[in-house]
Amino acid sequence: MNRLSKYFFLFLFFILLSSCAPTYKYNQNKLLFHKQTAKIYLQNHRYSEALRELNWAIEADKCDPEIYNLLGLAYMGKKEYQKAEECFWQAIKLKPDYSEAYNNLGCLKMEQGKFLEAIAYFKKALSNPLYEHSYIAKTNLGWAYYQINDKKKAIETLISATKENYRYYKAFVKLAIIYMDEGNLDLAEFYLKKAVKANRSAVEPRYYLGNLYFEKKNFKLAKKLWESVIVLAPDSPWANLASQKLFLLEKLTKKK
Repeated sequence: MNRLSKYFFLFLFFILLSSCAPTYKYNQNKLLFHKQTAKIYLQNHRYSEALRELNWAIEADKCDPEIYNLLGLAYMGKKEYQKAEECFWQAIKLKPDYSEAYNNLGCLKMEQGKFLEAIAYFKKALSNPLYEHSYIAKTNLGWAYYQINDKKKAIETLISATKENYRYYKAFVKLAIIYMDEGNLDLAEFYLKKAVKANRSAVEPRYYLGNLYFEKKNFKLAKKLWESVIVLAPDSPWANLASQKLFLLEKLTKKK
């Protein structure tokens, strides 16, 4: 190949490279937009809208494991468990050490009542030393242990999760529920207060703390907490539950 030919091919290469750049940037921007929008829909339990966004995201990149992980969450929300599992496995196929997908597989099995399988997946998620959100899988693992009546392991694992990230309120809530089930309302109150302190905008611990004060016959505090749930998250499932509790509380106090 003579020098002129070499220059020609180099020129052609750079022309092709520069022509691909805007398309790549466009696709990446499109991908990011649809994924972020899907995440918002998932947080608000709007699973059909999330699926729509994720199907558009696939058009931008068919090899992004996060898309399939999010698809799995959307299908799980719609109770289409087989499709959800297929999506999680596709995510793992693209990224074999994908702890988020293994954790979600564990959650899927928990919903199906397959607690031993769930435990195996949570442990797999935790086997990755680079898993940044391991406290989430630990919380799920602790709850799975409780479902198979291994209270000791459940509490140990949940406490470990709280030490790893004291702002992750869900671990405190799970500990509180265990102690409420055991009739230890004082320890349950201790952990629910920690949960509220960890995340003051979270409504789940407020709802359960309302339940606890109701059990303790402190109806004034129970009412205050359930009302705060409705104010903070009026369209959430927790708000619906809190509304039911307030209705029952009103009927109970009227009888008196």
